Amino acid sequence: MSRNYGTLGGPRRTGGGAWQWFVMGTVLGFGCSITVALAAIATGFLYLDVEGLPGRATGTPVVQVITATPAPITPTEIPTQASVPSPTPQQVEISPPTPTPTTEVLIQVEPSPTATEAEAAGDAQNIPDEGDGGGTSPLNTASGSVPQELLGLGSRLVQVEGGTFEMGTTPAEVRQAVDACIADGGDCLIEYGEDSAPPHSVTLDPFQIEETEVTYSQYLAFLNYMGPRSHLNGCDGVLCLATQNETDASNVTFDSANYQVPPFLDNYPVAGVTWYGAQAYCEAIGRRLPTEAEWERAARGSDGRIYPWGNDRNTANAKTSRPIVDEAQRGAVAVGSYAAGASPYGALDMAGNVEEWVSDWYSEVFYRQPEAAGLNPQGPPAGSQRVLRGGSWAAMPFFARTVHRRSLEPDQQSITAGFRCAADVDQSAGTNSQGVDIGGGEETAPIDVTEPVVAGEESTSGSQPTLPPPPSNSSNEEQTAATPLATLPPGG
Repeated sequence: MSRNYGTLGGPRRTGGGAWQWFVMGTVLGFGCSITVALAAIATGFLYLDVEGLPGRATGTPVVQVITATPAPITPTEIPTQASVPSPTPQQVEISPPTPTPTTEVLIQVEPSPTATEAEAAGDAQNIPDEGDGGGTSPLNTASGSVPQELLGLGSRLVQVEGGTFEMGTTPAEVRQAVDACIADGGDCLIEYGEDSAPPHSVTLDPFQIEETEVTYSQYLAFLNYMGPRSHLNGCDGVLCLATQNETDASNVTFDSANYQVPPFLDNYPVAGVTWYGAQAYCEAIGRRLPTEAEWERAARGSDGRIYPWGNDRNTANAKTSRPIVDEAQRGAVAVGSYAAGASPYGALDMAGNVEEWVSDWYSEVFYRQPEAAGLNPQGPPAGSQRVLRGGSWAAMPFFARTVHRRSLEPDQQSITAGFRCAADVDQSAGTNSQGVDIGGGEETAPIDVTEPVVAGEESTSGSQPTLPPPPSNSSNEEQTAATPLATLPPGG
């Protein structure tokens, strides 16, 4: 039987019926494919990953690393280069550390090491390590004895009787001294002497004071005993004195092992010592700094004299800036060079040469306080400066009067400042009243003072003093050497 498919569905159409068969086959084939695929997925033979298809978010990974650091809940937004421009140097503000307030001393002082650092730096003999600016001090005066190496180092002591005397001065005496200073070409003012008034009655126990100022030879023996670099912080943790490594205005050299000066300066008064440096030396040899009242008593005696030798202003009895000398003769002289200027108790150079540290804190109004009078006054209980007495080679005689007072911060130095030590009178069995063995030193040979040794003159050794002279000015008031030593206010 034959079939005519060309007439299906109605009248005959152009192109025949092939396209209908194509569409029907395609639909049936696609449907079968879908059916087979769904059956495979349902039975687990086929896995369909829809997470990675375009347009879908990536899901959590199938495998997680347990040790990975979880992302922060609120992540910090990272600015883009476009949103945060690179800062210019002007936009970066770095606050500098606040410097420690200083006065006029320009010498850098290395800080003391901590106890741990000192133990690590020092050796079994407690010798300071060169690299730490000084270590544990070998001094131990608290044990009641002076180190064997320092026995006999102190100068000869002279006895000063106890009793009551009038300390200080009157406004009339200050005016008279100012007039003499101006007449001699100086520039003195009444204000310079106001802190030395009013006079007040002081009573002292007997004591002893060194006949001469401490010399370079004595002081450098002390530093060399303490060890290398001890000058930097070996005196109560601060500077003892400056060497030429710190300033040109010093006579002391330090070669990393030893302290020394030119031999002809051995018998000159040590200068540039801080108050701490002076105190440490005196304590090391079993002595102490004199109080201000003791110093004045030793200088003027019991009769109220204005100068150690009396009331006459005699420039031949002390090394001051008068009479005027040429530049080569300016500076200190060997200790004990002015025998005619001795005090009533035999102490030498208590006027001029170098001004001397005493133990007291300074107050310009202290003499008006009740504590200034009475028995053994010790000065104010606190302060910012310590007292200096006696004037110096760079000062007018006005400043060398036994009543004149000066002051300076205790950690500062001046090329015009030195010191001498004192001791209590109980010297039995070679001990002072604190029981500290002071050894010899009281019976040293007397100093030859038959002819004054003036700075700049030839001595028997052919030596010349090299103490740095201060800059000169028209008033010839006291000056100090060029910085970094302290610039002193008027006074001597």
